[in-house]
Amino acid sequence: MIAALRDVFLQRVGPRPMVGLEQTGPDTVDAAGGHSVAAQTEFDDVRLIVRRWQSACGTGPLPPYEEIALGSVGRFSEEIAVVRRLGDEPPFLLRCGRRFRAIVGFAESARSLDELPYAFNLAIASALDNASSAGEPRLKVCHWVVDGKVSTIEIVALPLSCRWPGEYFLLFLRPRASQFELSSLLINSTQEGVIGLSPIDCGHGAISDFCILSINEAAAGFLGATVDSLQSTLLSDALTQVGIPEVPQELLRAGSGGRLSSFELAYWLGQQRIALKVGVDIAGGVLVVTLTDIRDLKARETLFRSLFDDNPVPMFVRSQSTGNFLNVNEAALRLYGYSRSDFLDRSLAEIRVDGTTIRESDGREMVLRHRTADGRELDVIEYTSETLVDHQVAILSTIVDMTERKRAEAHITFLAHHDPLTGLANRTVFTRELERAVVSLKQDGRRFGVVLIDLDNFKTVNDTLGHAAGDALLIEVTARLKELVRKTDVVARLGGDEFAILMPAVECRSDVEELGQRVIRDLTAIRKVDGAEIVIGASIGAALVPDDAADIDGLLKCADLALYRAKQSDKGTFRWFEAGMDMRQRERRALEIELRGAEIDREFELHYQPIIRTQTGKLRGFEALLRWHNPRRGMVSPSDFIPIAEETGKLDELGRWALAVACREAATWPRELVLSVNVSPVQFRKGDLVGTVGLALAGSGLEPHQLEIEITESVLLSASSTNLAILKQLRSMGVRIALDDFGTGYSSLSYLRQFPFNRLKIDRSFVREIGRCPESLAIVRAVIGLGASLGIDTTAEGVETVGQLETLRAEKCGELQGFLFSPPVASESVAAIIGAYFEETSRLA
Repeated sequence: MIAALRDVFLQRVGPRPMVGLEQTGPDTVDAAGGHSVAAQTEFDDVRLIVRRWQSACGTGPLPPYEEIALGSVGRFSEEIAVVRRLGDEPPFLLRCGRRFRAIVGFAESARSLDELPYAFNLAIASALDNASSAGEPRLKVCHWVVDGKVSTIEIVALPLSCRWPGEYFLLFLRPRASQFELSSLLINSTQEGVIGLSPIDCGHGAISDFCILSINEAAAGFLGATVDSLQSTLLSDALTQVGIPEVPQELLRAGSGGRLSSFELAYWLGQQRIALKVGVDIAGGVLVVTLTDIRDLKARETLFRSLFDDNPVPMFVRSQSTGNFLNVNEAALRLYGYSRSDFLDRSLAEIRVDGTTIRESDGREMVLRHRTADGRELDVIEYTSETLVDHQVAILSTIVDMTERKRAEAHITFLAHHDPLTGLANRTVFTRELERAVVSLKQDGRRFGVVLIDLDNFKTVNDTLGHAAGDALLIEVTARLKELVRKTDVVARLGGDEFAILMPAVECRSDVEELGQRVIRDLTAIRKVDGAEIVIGASIGAALVPDDAADIDGLLKCADLALYRAKQSDKGTFRWFEAGMDMRQRERRALEIELRGAEIDREFELHYQPIIRTQTGKLRGFEALLRWHNPRRGMVSPSDFIPIAEETGKLDELGRWALAVACREAATWPRELVLSVNVSPVQFRKGDLVGTVGLALAGSGLEPHQLEIEITESVLLSASSTNLAILKQLRSMGVRIALDDFGTGYSSLSYLRQFPFNRLKIDRSFVREIGRCPESLAIVRAVIGLGASLGIDTTAEGVETVGQLETLRAEKCGELQGFLFSPPVASESVAAIIGAYFEETSRLA
């Protein structure tokens, strides 16, 4: 260990030694602006030399060479050198004192400065430059090894005048008193423990113990003590303090002249488990013991064993030299059918079928054939990597049964190119076919088109009849699409209920439109799925290359914009891409930017729509509705900005503001009235909703039972357990919970079982069709009946006609809300509505 540290040190002080060049900070600054040598030096002799240099200057700028070098400082000649600089030539040492030569390592005087060790070359050159430019003595220091110790060397350059050509300098060189032992520094800086032990002979050459001659800080730390407390003590006493009852036999054997060998030592030091590798060497009868912390290594070995033994993948370890098995895990024993002892008695050659290397990629992966205990042959892939077992190189093999892999690869390949439900091409294949169509367009100039199809009412089918019925519908749609397209067309399912058709070599736009109309007609004709009657349709958007776009991304964007417009129109609509659609998309982006920068307090306000009790006509309360008065656009429709606010997360901030303002205003109403506030999924995800509600109630003085939180079923679709827990906390506060748009989600009935809602709100889409669509009436009747049987109130939204009112009253719907009674009004108009309803006993009688 000591030899290794010495080697490290010698490497560092070789051609580029470990040297620090510095100019220590002065206490004073001379008139020329330079640093005072007298303030920097450690030696009175240097101050004396500087004073004599100053005295010798006389009337001239520099003292004569002869007077200084040969006269006044002659008694320092052993530490002085005379240097000449002539033009561009390197400085030359004309004469060096014996001590000067000993320090810098010169055997003779007349030498070029370039021949000095790099540290001295650099420091002396800097001192000469500074002294020359200042015309006064200057001091530099460097670090160097002198007499086996690291020393700080002072170098003082005194400029001289001389009748001979060139510049002349007197150099004074002396080590400072402060020195330190390099070997001690190096040994104490290592993280390995080092101990020097003197054997104690108990007679007849037998060693019974050791005296600790030297120990570094790391070793003392391993033994839970300090260097001073262990120096010159018995090793056995130090070991006893950490629970080791006797000196290890390996040390006693080495001290007696026996074999030197490393070993491991483990013990507890307080609550900490220590694991050391102990190395032993001997020099001059003294044992040099090194202690290496191997706790991390042991932890890695434990982790490896855990990953190896419990791994479900077959693995074994074999000797690199003999091929004999050294270890095997349970998964490999199950694969090959051997007991552990039988397997370890074998070698790799005994399980490998001769001459059956099917493929070898890079030496680490081989496709082979192995034989099991019962004679079966397995096609396997063997992955190999090197590892160490008892300090010997071994091979870790991981085995994969090819049968399972081939099956998995085939399945992955299928999934990579096909939709698993319908068997249609997926998005990856569709994109590849689009790229081929682009190549064909460049070669023969024949344009191509894309038709995007989105099923109408698919969500209703999925929700009312279940996912199995939805899957059956998608399969039926696939079959019909295949019948409608040409052989050259490519049909793909892009996801959910969205399909796409690539039409290469389109002659005219009418071909695409005719296909789109046939798709709408045939899909609308689907009336039953799994024996249940359904109403289904399709919205279609289409675009052509190069008519509408020049590349694939542009084509898909144009077709998607056309589909978006078709879905906004009446159901069952075909739309071509139009240039204005892109403009509308840019307009939406502009609206998003304005929404992000909107000042909530100045631009947003709340309107309130009354909620009426059906049977009595009395006012039950109000629903708070958010409105945006944009400074540039005026009043922006909620249907335009609410989806954008939800996508961008702005709705969380808006929702918190709306809740606080609504509670504050509702606190001024009669106490029997209820405030209904919508809360979005964004507020469940991003904010502390329970805390926000609590702050709004506390800040306004509104009673918890006067507040009703409205949520949609989308709140419960993701992180449903978390969101249900939030709803339960709100309910425990006394806040009422209403389920909005009931019947339009994915699993409405399951939510009623999971959470006791106070109110179900019937979606306006069912109310709108209640007079002319028997299915809508049936759904409304079912929701009201379900609510009554579960003790949950019901509210119908979007009531606009007397006919809807009479039907809902006949069905015993609990509450009504809609333009028939009042549109949403500004907060200043709420008082008039409250006054009107409280004056009249009934608005419906």
